[in-house]
Amino acid sequence: MKLVQGADTNAARRIEVGDARADGRRRVVIVERHRIAIARSVAGVFMRISLAPSAFQGVLLRLVRLDDAGFHYEIHLMHRDPDLGVVLAEADDQAEAEAAWRRWAQQFHLPALVERVEGTVEPERATLGAVEARAPAVRRRGRGLRLRRARFLTRRKVGRPELCIAIARERELFAGARPGI
Repeated sequence: MKLVQGADTNAARRIEVGDARADGRRRVVIVERHRIAIARSVAGVFMRISLAPSAFQGVLLRLVRLDDAGFHYEIHLMHRDPDLGVVLAEADDQAEAEAAWRRWAQQFHLPALVERVEGTVEPERATLGAVEARAPAVRRRGRGLRLRRARFLTRRKVGRPELCIAIARERELFAGARPGI
């Protein structure tokens, strides 16, 4: 399977993959936006497994081999169970492979994984658990207020006594109070 230039990742895709344990050594994988279905026959028994994309660990980009023609990359939908992993595409051009890898990761809302050392899979960017770690955002005093009001309204002004109204000293009456007491 080769990477098709401008292939639509939103359309359902039918992939036939080699499977050593399946009858006929083939299995069929149907990749859709909201599910991945794996169908195969083992010992005459037909099986179909349908998984949500969230069941997978991420979309892996790895270097498969290097030969005289150059590098060969593979985009792999990685699952905890290696039998449920799916090869989404293969490419010879690094730029095409990276673009497709990021599209698949974005489509399935899964982390983009990379295999820098053979057998070791790590996220493309640093993470803290399931959250991506980044440099903290620049914070400035009054930013939240500034987004809602004009800048000149956010400044505090010193009060001017000449604008204050003088209040005469009078006895207040409250409900139920008796005057003169």
